[in-house]
Amino acid sequence: MNKYILFLSVVFTLFSCSNSKKLSSENELKSNLFEAEQKKFDFNFYEALRLNEEGKYDQALECFSMCYDLDSTNAGVCSELGMLYAAIKMDDRASYYLEKSVTYNPNNWWYNMQLLTMYAGMQKNDKALALAEKLVVQFPEKEEIYQILNSFYKQSKQFAKAIEIYDKMERITGITEQISLDKFKLYLEIKKPKKGIAEIEKLIAKFPSESRYRVLRGDIYLSQKMPEKAYELYQGILINEPENPYVYVSLSDYYNAKEEPQKAMEYIVKSLKLEQLAVEQKVDILGQYVQKLMQDTVKLDETESLFKLLVERYPMEEEVHGYYAMFLQYRKRNKDAISELESMININAKNEQTWFTLIQIYLSEQNYEQVLNIANRAKEFIPTASQWSFYSGIANFQLKAYEKALVDYKSALSLVQNDQLALKSDYLAQIGDTYYKLNKKEETFSAYDESLKANPNNIMVMNNFAYYLSEEKRDLKKAEKMSAKTIEKEPKNSTFLDTYAWIFYQQENYSLAKFYIERAIDNLEKGQDASVMLDHLGDILWKMGDKTKAMENWKKAFETDKTNEKLRLKIENKGL
Repeated sequence: MNKYILFLSVVFTLFSCSNSKKLSSENELKSNLFEAEQKKFDFNFYEALRLNEEGKYDQALECFSMCYDLDSTNAGVCSELGMLYAAIKMDDRASYYLEKSVTYNPNNWWYNMQLLTMYAGMQKNDKALALAEKLVVQFPEKEEIYQILNSFYKQSKQFAKAIEIYDKMERITGITEQISLDKFKLYLEIKKPKKGIAEIEKLIAKFPSESRYRVLRGDIYLSQKMPEKAYELYQGILINEPENPYVYVSLSDYYNAKEEPQKAMEYIVKSLKLEQLAVEQKVDILGQYVQKLMQDTVKLDETESLFKLLVERYPMEEEVHGYYAMFLQYRKRNKDAISELESMININAKNEQTWFTLIQIYLSEQNYEQVLNIANRAKEFIPTASQWSFYSGIANFQLKAYEKALVDYKSALSLVQNDQLALKSDYLAQIGDTYYKLNKKEETFSAYDESLKANPNNIMVMNNFAYYLSEEKRDLKKAEKMSAKTIEKEPKNSTFLDTYAWIFYQQENYSLAKFYIERAIDNLEKGQDASVMLDHLGDILWKMGDKTKAMENWKKAFETDKTNEKLRLKIENKGL
């Protein structure tokens, strides 16, 4: 939505709430009707207002229409009909009646504003702009119309005209910070920086005790590549205000411009320690500089002291705890980070990101009991989010509580919206994996089929589907096609290459199986478990008659997977 339309929608709401009062006070209901007709008119009009208030729009419309039949030139009735049609989203009818209300009473401010809002809502920008320009002349004392017209001009990039409107507003309101700063920005847009700077100078002259404007003047010097003038102005402010936080922030920018990042960071830290800087601004500054603060390994202890100071000073500021938690995670101090995240939950239990971060920490530690605990707690506060059941499913799956995992995954699936096809596909994939663990093969493959219907490009599902089909020695051609697609997408993915090799093994195509399993081992990532692939290579070599090398690979695989009973028996029985 355009900015000015959003603004006008607020105005529209205000006018709609107060319109009937205005009608009564301005005697809008008087018509040139006979007494009996006037009584009928009045009854239907006030009955329509009551019905409208109760949301009975059809009945209200019928009553207003009766009034209109009695007196079609009554501006009040036209206005109410227009507003009612707007409420039921019949924009063309709404604008028709609102135009009539203005025609019959062109000097009514409220009717004009209703029509203006309607034009803006219908994106009839030319008509809205023309009406706003007329209303500025017609109602020069109304500050609101200047603001609305200004929004139109800025939105349509008519910056010079916007400045003219600000000049007119200034005659009503006098010099204000908002107007002067907006004019400054507009002058920069039309490449007239000197006139923009003059607006800042006006603010300094009007409010000599307000140092923020002088700091801004220094910032302008800095942007104009005049750092020494900026520095001189900043130092002048510090003589009288040695703890002015805005100067410290600007001095940080000054030292960044001078390519002295260490000095720049010192001034940022100073500003964050000052009481005079509002907490909202401190949070903004933390957001901009937290990465640099964490990466300054020389002053990590000083940075931590700063975070502790801010947390102590602003214990109820969620974002301060959040940045400290980020810092602690960077220092690999998960226990302390968890404490800060728990504080954030105490402040705002509706923040999904906080719960998600907690879950990620426990997942990284493979602490699945705590993943389950956090996911279940999150469900209490944000019950409509599907991810909590998904994560509790992952935890139960890893804890080998497969029946519970299945319940969790199905619960997560029930919360997925119809258009969230990728998410639906992922959840169905997890359901398929769980069914396989429960030895429910038909349900497994049915879940995978549904998953691929939701997202035909889900290569993880293709890989798992293909692998489990090969394990069952069924539909091997289908498995081969799916696996080939995964290799096409990620030709160096060891897991996908292993699956492809194993399918060829089950088809007794041992040469291709050996080729792809060797590619899989060659492309193993650092730290990736190789035991399954070495085991598979051993099986392939055994079938190819190279029993010595087969035994070597089985033994290598067993070194990293000593709980594999099947592998142990192969080695002890020499492949039999």
